[in-house]
Amino acid sequence: MKINHIAWLIGASALAILALIGFQIIWMQHSRKLLEEQFNNRVNMALCSTVERLASDPEQSNDLRACCLPGKNEAAGNQNFDALLQQPEMQTALTAALHFYQIDLPYQFSIAPNDSAGAETAARYSCSLGPILENDSHHLQLEFEGKTEYFLQRMGLMVFASVAILLLICAIFGIGVYYLLRQKRLSDHNRDFFNLMTHEFRTPLTNIRLAGNMLARKETALADNQYLNIIRRECNHLSEQVENVLHLGGLEKGEYQLKKQPVDLRQLANEVVSDMDIQIREYGAEVNVHTGGSANTIEGDPLHLGNAFRNILDNALKYGNTNPVVHIGIEPQANGLRVSFADNGIGLTAKERRSIFKKFHRCDNALRTGQKGFGLGLAYVKKIVELHQGRIAVSSADGHGARFELFFPASK
Repeated sequence: MKINHIAWLIGASALAILALIGFQIIWMQHSRKLLEEQFNNRVNMALCSTVERLASDPEQSNDLRACCLPGKNEAAGNQNFDALLQQPEMQTALTAALHFYQIDLPYQFSIAPNDSAGAETAARYSCSLGPILENDSHHLQLEFEGKTEYFLQRMGLMVFASVAILLLICAIFGIGVYYLLRQKRLSDHNRDFFNLMTHEFRTPLTNIRLAGNMLARKETALADNQYLNIIRRECNHLSEQVENVLHLGGLEKGEYQLKKQPVDLRQLANEVVSDMDIQIREYGAEVNVHTGGSANTIEGDPLHLGNAFRNILDNALKYGNTNPVVHIGIEPQANGLRVSFADNGIGLTAKERRSIFKKFHRCDNALRTGQKGFGLGLAYVKKIVELHQGRIAVSSADGHGARFELFFPASK
């Protein structure tokens, strides 16, 4: 099954954004909790400061003791408390303390017995009157209005910045996904068009090749004609390039499944060398196949493995010296087989080795020599090796040949 990398990428990015939003919400909740704790601490300190200030004022202390004498009924006590709380000194002391601790919310304050029902609900903003009263029977408590709005106002800039950044990230993500999918559609359309166009090349190329072969057989005088040979050679070359394009396009789209069977790599290499005998003799090349053991079989697709070997050998012949020498080695490894192609050609620079397996990439040396090609051969080879769960590597010293090593895992 072909993995849809774009779908996985979009899904992973969406999950990352959702996780970021979740962490941002948790962070804002934590910030709100910290602000509330700071607010509570400041209110409690303001209350305690107010009680200490009242305790230092004898007149206020006496009035509080008189209101809080034991034995008074609740109605009379409340009337006394209300009258006491209306005194300017009491309000001034509390307002000054709240202002000192930077609390400017509307509030209501009262004095309540410690055993009253309001003691539990208002315990967060309360302070004992113990420094003033002998029996510690009452406390001073506060109630605030608009506390939620106060916290939101304090967090306003932080919330706004967080929401704006998240919206910006989501917008960029949406735009990126849109353009990514659009580019993918364009790429798919271009690839389909390219493959269809390549398919259309097959029929005229086949007809040209057949016509050339028939002309050479019927007209014996043209058998070695220079121009006819050029037509046949170039037709074969273009047919090979067309097949490479079709194979690579089908493999990338996942339309072709490897037809694996036991493949003797030594026998396959010898067959490739035999099939390319005419080309090898044209270049005046020497090709040797040697093995380092008797176990040379893997599970693979002989058609595509043969094409991969043929592409590497073809490059070794094209970019070899005046008298190319190619050594094909097949050596058993601990968990598979290694196939190597070593030549005495023009070699590859470090920069070329990094890009040599990319589609449509052609090395500078290849362009200087004037050799024809689309830059698809080695990309196709790499794809075939990877589909066989193998790996491919290249090593070279500039001007001293190249060595391609293909590793295939052993048959299970």
